[in-house]
Amino acid sequence: MMNLDELLKAAITDPSKRSLFLQTLIKSDVYVICKNPVSERSRDEGGIQLELITIKNPHGDVFIPFFTSHRALQQFAKRYVDYYKINCLRFFDLIQTTSAVLNPNSYGKEFSSQEIKSILMIARNLKIKAISYNEEEIINYRRCERSMGYITKAASKFLSKQENVDAAYIVEMIRGCEKPQILMVIDMIGSTRKLFVPLSKYISRYTKPGDNLCFITCEEEMGRKAANAADAFYIRKKRYFEK
Repeated sequence: MMNLDELLKAAITDPSKRSLFLQTLIKSDVYVICKNPVSERSRDEGGIQLELITIKNPHGDVFIPFFTSHRALQQFAKRYVDYYKINCLRFFDLIQTTSAVLNPNSYGKEFSSQEIKSILMIARNLKIKAISYNEEEIINYRRCERSMGYITKAASKFLSKQENVDAAYIVEMIRGCEKPQILMVIDMIGSTRKLFVPLSKYISRYTKPGDNLCFITCEEEMGRKAANAADAFYIRKKRYFEK
């Protein structure tokens, strides 16, 4: 069975695959880039306020970018950004007065606001609900199968100067049919943005072509689960008063 990325590629060249692609897309989760983090409190209350970025095409038309996978988002952003995973049908319902573009700067597809409204109307007529897949069921974590010394050495040097970081782990994350991705889990307190942005920039000097590195904290359930898959590569030295 083809995943969403493969279906998109097939639909671009083969019109007979487009119907299957759209059917799969609206039942799938997609990734969007947020201007600000989405707080867990907002999610618990059931009301999510997403402030999404927009882009313009060469003709000056405004689109909201969205992505088939986290890997596609990272290839577009080329740096750490705040993002949110959401069912595509729900995403279309939120932005139906605006156009959107799937996987910009790559193989992708533009959706006009009229097309989005048409998809929503068809979904309502067919009684298709916006239900996201359970992310916990499609993500697995494991020890890295190749040496990550060139990354962990650089990260340890950077983290040793951060007083709010207690430990760090590195694992491979497998999302469904996607290729394994490098995930760094940080046990820390304080602002993730103030740490992750400079850490990402620093490590980018040492990464190799094809490395896709993302970050998460142990405060999140996914982070705690990932950390259990490997031993810490960095542990902060205890201060004098902690001994």
